[in-house]
Amino acid sequence: NYIPLDYRKSIFDIDLKKIKEDGYKILFFDLDNTIADYETHYPDDKTIDFFKTLKEMGFEPYILSNNHKPRIEKFEEGLKVKGFYSLRKPFTKRIKKYILSEAMNKDEILWIGDQAVTDVRCAHKLGIKSILLDPLKKSTEHWYTRINRMVEKSIFKQVKKKLFSIYSELGLEKRYE
Repeated sequence: NYIPLDYRKSIFDIDLKKIKEDGYKILFFDLDNTIADYETHYPDDKTIDFFKTLKEMGFEPYILSNNHKPRIEKFEEGLKVKGFYSLRKPFTKRIKKYILSEAMNKDEILWIGDQAVTDVRCAHKLGIKSILLDPLKKSTEHWYTRINRMVEKSIFKQVKKKLFSIYSELGLEKRYE
């Protein structure tokens, strides 16, 4: 439920050619601590260029966030993508209602986020593969995200015990040790 397809340090470390070759066309991005830290209110030039590259490669990126509308709108405008807010991840009801359409093939969707408890878990519940990233700046996180991180660390301690080969293959020791 919490094991991603891949683990990377940041969005800039994702092998875009490989995920394109693997058939992914739609990319769902978490916003906070995935695209930008909590203190950043507009996308920087590097992130704008990254999203421009995604679109040039034929990807259809979206922002899926638990954050509020005003924050999401700034990134929608700056990155020129559609964003969805107040989703209550890892619950899937709003995502199923507002985002997933009959025309979307779940095998072509890849979810990218920094939290296993919200992003990876939600993707799994929807039947979507995911990439787990390191958070950009933990020091700015809200108290409830810090609780999620403690839960996540405990989960991956169990994953390490029971599924060491997967844990090791993904390189998760870099994140949790």
